[in-house]
Amino acid sequence: MEPQTWNRILDHVRMLVQQEGLWRPGSRIVAAVSGGPDSIALLHVLHQLAPAYGWTVICAHMNHGFRPEESAEEAAFVRKQAAALGVPFELEQVDAPAYMEQTGKGAQEAARELRYRFLHKVADCYNANSIALAHHMDDQAETVMMRIIRGTGPEGIGGIKMRRTEKKVELVRPFLRIYKADLIRSCEECSFEYMIDSSNEHRKYTRNRIRLDVLPFLEQYNRQLVPTLARLAEITGTESEYIQQQTEALYAELVKEKEGSFSFPVTSFAGAHVALQRRLIKLILNYLSSTAEQFDFAKIELIRQQIVQSHLTSWNLDVGERVICVREYGNIRFMQHSGREIEPFCIPLQRENAVISIPGSLDQVEIRLLEWRECHSEALQLSSDEALFDADLTDFPLYLRSRRPGDIIRLLGSGTKKVKNLFIDAKIPLSQRDRLPLLADHHGRILWIPGVRRSQEALLHSGSSHCLYMRRIKSAE
Repeated sequence: MEPQTWNRILDHVRMLVQQEGLWRPGSRIVAAVSGGPDSIALLHVLHQLAPAYGWTVICAHMNHGFRPEESAEEAAFVRKQAAALGVPFELEQVDAPAYMEQTGKGAQEAARELRYRFLHKVADCYNANSIALAHHMDDQAETVMMRIIRGTGPEGIGGIKMRRTEKKVELVRPFLRIYKADLIRSCEECSFEYMIDSSNEHRKYTRNRIRLDVLPFLEQYNRQLVPTLARLAEITGTESEYIQQQTEALYAELVKEKEGSFSFPVTSFAGAHVALQRRLIKLILNYLSSTAEQFDFAKIELIRQQIVQSHLTSWNLDVGERVICVREYGNIRFMQHSGREIEPFCIPLQRENAVISIPGSLDQVEIRLLEWRECHSEALQLSSDEALFDADLTDFPLYLRSRRPGDIIRLLGSGTKKVKNLFIDAKIPLSQRDRLPLLADHHGRILWIPGVRRSQEALLHSGSSHCLYMRRIKSAE
């Protein structure tokens, strides 16, 4: 009898290769083979098509150690199948139960992590550019249903991707539009041997309960539930990819990266569509945290609403996973919180030329003693980061220090003002205020705040003979 199902599967994979570029000619492909009907069908498909496309196929099998005797039989079986086809075989045996105890991960999560680590190792060994996986339409439907039950957004409903890149290797799933029943039928048509994993019937695993109980129950209301869920995943996944592209374009337009922090203007963010606002926040959190999956919809929405609705111009929000979101006047900044407070500093300055490094900053302050004639030429071109003082009216030692509670500065022609209020008026971000140096004299009077204001102390006059020149040297951004 003509193996009709098998031929349809071969034609389907050929179509994916030719129309969607699933694999390039000459590809080296690592096939993940468990020994079940779906992965055995995958191994035979790749082997049969390899000569026409010049592929090199490597068979990879992992023994997780959950079912010692049965797992050993599966490993021996897969090795035999690879040998019969003349395909290179790679085996790794791990102690997944011990790994679960060590990491606190569940059985399926631990097994998946170990399996992908092994597959990437095999890909590296053979210089392979692709890993082929045998997930099928039923797997897709189970995944979508499981995520809906747990709670997810469009990305989660997008389910399993047919192809995606991980660690510079492409993961490819050519059977996502094929029923598991068709894969089993194709094996039987062609007399391909396969094994059945007894753990697939254990209801202690959520995925198994969804496959064995939830989907059959719901199929009373929709006999086409599996393809319906798979189609939902494909539609949503495609649209989600488009939104992600728009998010990345918005990121490139708005976000500035500096020293491990990510910032953007509040007004520009508020003008973006809500969907892009949420995605942008999530994208930044992904860059900042290796456990970004902990940031669920509720947390992202809390951050978004704080940004667009709060009328405060300065605030801090601890969003978890050692990440904080800070508003600094017109800008929002995300960064990792080290947990360490900025240490107060106080550096004495003597009557001599010097260059002083500012603690907690890459900036420096330069000090030069000048004759009056030199002071006169310097005074003509001072920037906000420079200041001149009458050296003879300045009480040494001076001190370059961080701000202190109650600091007051005497301003030219406008009395005194609290340094705190001066920072607010100048819109100095909260995160920078403790890093900004203040120049004070021996009596504690503040002479100068670089880049902000100069006091009325030690002003130059017609009788000045010696000048003290100060300049803040900003680090290159």
